[in-house]
Amino acid sequence: MKLEDTTIYPFIRSDPTLCELHTFARGKYIIRAGDAADTWYLVNGKVQVETTTQNGKKLMVDTICEDNYVGHLSNFWGQNFYCDSYALVSSVLIRIPKERFLKMMETLEFSRHFYMKTNARLYDMYKKELVRGLFSQRQQFAFYVIKYSQNNICRIHNLSSICEFLKISRRHFYNLLDRFSEDGIIKRLDDGDIEILDLDALYKVAEPVVNFCYNKM
Repeated sequence: MKLEDTTIYPFIRSDPTLCELHTFARGKYIIRAGDAADTWYLVNGKVQVETTTQNGKKLMVDTICEDNYVGHLSNFWGQNFYCDSYALVSSVLIRIPKERFLKMMETLEFSRHFYMKTNARLYDMYKKELVRGLFSQRQQFAFYVIKYSQNNICRIHNLSSICEFLKISRRHFYNLLDRFSEDGIIKRLDDGDIEILDLDALYKVAEPVVNFCYNKM
């Protein structure tokens, strides 16, 4: 996506400083838990939000897609999730300094844009949690492979992130992969990616999750 195609662009196009693009390589942190609360906006790419438990374990909070806000957004509801945000793939963002952002929030149109964007993400996060409770891990695995595949190939960029997203261990991930492979539904390629061999059979497993996530029930 280009900056001009984002929904935030009408609010910033008159200010060249806000239109400056910042590129973050895969794995590069955009904002840490203790950083100043500037707000970022994701133009292109994908950002992972995570927090750290007391024993040092990373806990995934959200995955942010393009045309969305990035930063300590919980602060606007009087909360602090103490999260880090990093680029899951090479990503392009714009930065809005804290004071400038607060000034923009004084206008009805911009504040409506912010709250609509963040509220939509909150409901998406709630729905993901419901999926984990309502459906089997086999069904969730099948849905993930279908959702994130192109031309019947599901790219495995970061296995740890996928396991965290599905709330399963690496061992369980490979067990599920082996079972689908034994059924002739998918195949693990030499580079670690997954090839779909029988999309109809995979969809049949994932169908309850598909219907729930896309409001077809």
